[in-house]
Amino acid sequence: MPDKIRVVIADDEPSYRKALEKTLTLMPECELLAVAKDGQEALDVCLTDPPDVLLTDINMPRLSGIELTRKLTRQEKDLKVVILTVREDDDSVYDAFRAGALGYLLKTSTPQDVVEAIRLADRGEAKITPRIATKVIEDFRRVKDEDEIDDSEMYVLSDREQEILDLVAQGMRNKEIAAKLSIAEKTVKNHVSNILKALQVNSRTEAAMKAVKSRIGDKA
Repeated sequence: MPDKIRVVIADDEPSYRKALEKTLTLMPECELLAVAKDGQEALDVCLTDPPDVLLTDINMPRLSGIELTRKLTRQEKDLKVVILTVREDDDSVYDAFRAGALGYLLKTSTPQDVVEAIRLADRGEAKITPRIATKVIEDFRRVKDEDEIDDSEMYVLSDREQEILDLVAQGMRNKEIAAKLSIAEKTVKNHVSNILKALQVNSRTEAAMKAVKSRIGDKA
């Protein structure tokens, strides 16, 4: 039997904590380790017995979800964080990703979206609410149009890597990219790993954001 995905929930809203607990019952491969009522409690729990995935709100007493994410991802490199929040302002979104979050969902997301986010996070892949993903891409397109990019910010990727990076930026998973390009999923995974190294980033989301900002693959 494969190991279960160990999950911790952190949210100060009792009703939403209960909703998440119920959602996890849809995942027989999941083990709920703990439910924290604030950021500091979540930090203590996760440092004592690190989960595979942390589901956390942003606005919480004692320690915000952003600071919680920053502290944990610095100390527990294998821990994946998925943000679940009502906030969709630019500062919250970018601060979450800078802190090390892998996924970002609004609390209006369906239970199925949350389940998918946990499964993807456990594999090191991102799940982002489509509205948030669109916002990120639009914002960085504006940066692309407005800013001068220094030559030192340019990165040389192969044609295949550029093609895969474009699909990653569209939110496609490795399996979907493999099917679209008629190549093995393992090959896609290797390409993505090489792209992250070339761009000096830690996640697919950061790679997509940096690609737009730095005009990687821009033919102009």
